Amino acid sequence: MNKKLLCMMVVAVSACHFAHAASLQPTMISGTDNDTLVVNYPHKVTVISGDSLQTIRIEGRHDDPAFRFENTIQLVDSNYVSDLTVNSDRWEFSLPIGEKRKGKRAERVGTTHLGFGWCNALNGPDNMDIAMGSSWEIFWTIFQWNYTPKGGRNTWSTGIGVDWRNYRMKGHWRFDKTPDDNVVVVPYKSVDVHDQFSRIKVFSLQVPLLYRYRIGRGFSLSVGSILNFNLHSSLKTRYKINGEKFKETCNDANVNLVTLDFMGIVSTPLVSMYVKYSPCNVLKSAHAPKFQSLSVGIYL
Repeated sequence: MNKKLLCMMVVAVSACHFAHAASLQPTMISGTDNDTLVVNYPHKVTVISGDSLQTIRIEGRHDDPAFRFENTIQLVDSNYVSDLTVNSDRWEFSLPIGEKRKGKRAERVGTTHLGFGWCNALNGPDNMDIAMGSSWEIFWTIFQWNYTPKGGRNTWSTGIGVDWRNYRMKGHWRFDKTPDDNVVVVPYKSVDVHDQFSRIKVFSLQVPLLYRYRIGRGFSLSVGSILNFNLHSSLKTRYKINGEKFKETCNDANVNLVTLDFMGIVSTPLVSMYVKYSPCNVLKSAHAPKFQSLSVGIYL
């Protein structure tokens, strides 16, 4: 019994000395031979003591307000168990002092995301000149379920969302739909056409499957695939002839019902960018021009 009491006194005195030193040291040293951590100017130090349990918690430091350190020591007979975490929302480690306890459980989080970007049509006919600067994409991942196993660097995600893509063409060519329900690229009927554009719009239901690797300090890389269920499409052409405005629209641009995108995301503390490429033809090749989709933009 005296041995247990002596161990508790040593731990308590060490904790008080640690808290005092943490508030005075001008530098931070981590991972020395004696597993010593010195924090410069902490914002808050809390020591919680019980009959067989003691917790030391440090919140904030001079160069990182979000810094968090916590060490829990539990006395078990004449041994003790230590569980230590540093910045548990970013990364963690355990010190092999006494018997190791189970670490932090896996993380399951739901999120939502927006993307704004520009589209381009690849490998299309020569007369189908899609202008990427005026062709846009907006997608919204309504719900994304993220699973991060123990360790905190690897995350697997899936979810459901919607996507709008607009492939816009300028110049002397336009999209049209023939009486036999084919989509074709044809010239305007008049040479006096002005302020013209012609576009294909595709609305899709999306199911993403992504993998993300956290590099650290807000940087991460994500890769994966997106399954698109293309539920609606339309054609629109606007132009002027001798100052008179014309607009022609029709639904069903003969898109493929299911397509696949490959997606990559680069995330930084300031901005995240994405790129998506689809090797599938956007339109049905038997009834419309062949082309694949490429889009880049901002990911939120």
